[in-house]
Amino acid sequence: MSNELWLCIRFPQLATEALALATAAVDGHSERGLHIQRAALERLAAWAYQWSSLISYAPCEPLLWLELGASRTLFGGHAALLARIEAGLLQLGYSHICALAASPTAAALLTRADEPRYGLTKKQLRQRFDSLALDLLELPAATRSALQASGLRRIGELLDLPTAAIARRFGPETSLYLQRLCAQANDPRPTWRAPDTYGARCEFGVEVRSTTALLFPLQRLLLELQGYLYARDCSVPCFTLEFEHYRHPVSRVTIGLCAPARDAQQLLALARERLHALQLPAPVSALRLQALEFSSPQIVQQDLFGSDARPLQSLQRLLDRLHARLGPDSLQSLQLQPDYRPERSSRCIAPDPARMSSSPQAAAPDEPTPERPCWLLPEPRCIEAPSAPLLRGPERIESGWWDQGDVRRDYYIARSGEGAQLWVFRDRRDGRWYLQGLWA
Repeated sequence: MSNELWLCIRFPQLATEALALATAAVDGHSERGLHIQRAALERLAAWAYQWSSLISYAPCEPLLWLELGASRTLFGGHAALLARIEAGLLQLGYSHICALAASPTAAALLTRADEPRYGLTKKQLRQRFDSLALDLLELPAATRSALQASGLRRIGELLDLPTAAIARRFGPETSLYLQRLCAQANDPRPTWRAPDTYGARCEFGVEVRSTTALLFPLQRLLLELQGYLYARDCSVPCFTLEFEHYRHPVSRVTIGLCAPARDAQQLLALARERLHALQLPAPVSALRLQALEFSSPQIVQQDLFGSDARPLQSLQRLLDRLHARLGPDSLQSLQLQPDYRPERSSRCIAPDPARMSSSPQAAAPDEPTPERPCWLLPEPRCIEAPSAPLLRGPERIESGWWDQGDVRRDYYIARSGEGAQLWVFRDRRDGRWYLQGLWA
């Protein structure tokens, strides 16, 4: 227990703030308010998992605990870690009160006290309790009334009494509570565990008719997903958005990426492109985000000479945005095939940024590369024999006897009447001339 350091976060308006686009406050003690708070705390626990592996929450209050003793050194100390967590909560849009203490019970109490809200050691906790009122203790009302009737007004005055006397007068549960408050007894909490797949649902206070209005709650969901991905040290190759309607089946949109990613702003940019062209069949009452597949993250590191993988990342993000805006089948890349026949020497595949960004290997000096046009016709077109002198050729290609696609051709570079260079061939089987491609 001596190395434990607990951060307790209290969310005073979680039920209202978790209900996206709400037009009025939501009672956090009602059945609906408790349901909203529990769902929000589940998402916050997944987000906070990047800072600590020991997380617990109480949906009724609502409170979220993180044990920071094991991770504070990794993040530069408890002050720097607390600053990062609070900055993330502000980005998510939640009002909050944070307190640091050597026990979770003490940290929860300090969130209801005035500044300073910390007690990193048992000695600091004892000094802080000297001036705090008894009303802050989470004891039954009858017990607090009996303590005040005894003339006690401060927590420190109660802690000065012998432990055995407190147990005889007010019961062993009161004595155990005070020991946990001072970090003198074990204070176990139900531990939250990160799920294997990610799913988060955001309910709206009003029906949403515009896809632009969905970007604000979606940004929060993606920021929470980013925390979950950092916690698991993974990325997503795709994610799914589900739009719930009151009187219509659920609408779904799957957004894929060329390379797995976990940056919330990058994912939001892709979702914005997709939502821009999306036609909703009905107003949206709730939004759900799902991620079922994960892969290792791509870490950008500079090499010895200072270059890095940023150009590759830029290309990947460009392709992702084009996919999101134009559709998954809108972009294609050519892949070379081991076949001499021009119409079968390449095929269309999905773009691969890693392959596209790699520099091609230069041909050996003693192996000249034959000229090829930048545009091939879908099928060779029969033409009249060229009247002007041929510029270059012949280049003979004989191949395909094994697959019933045998070709025997003599290729030439010719010039058209308009001055364009043409790639033509003479079929050695029937003597006819064909146009295969041209240069721009």
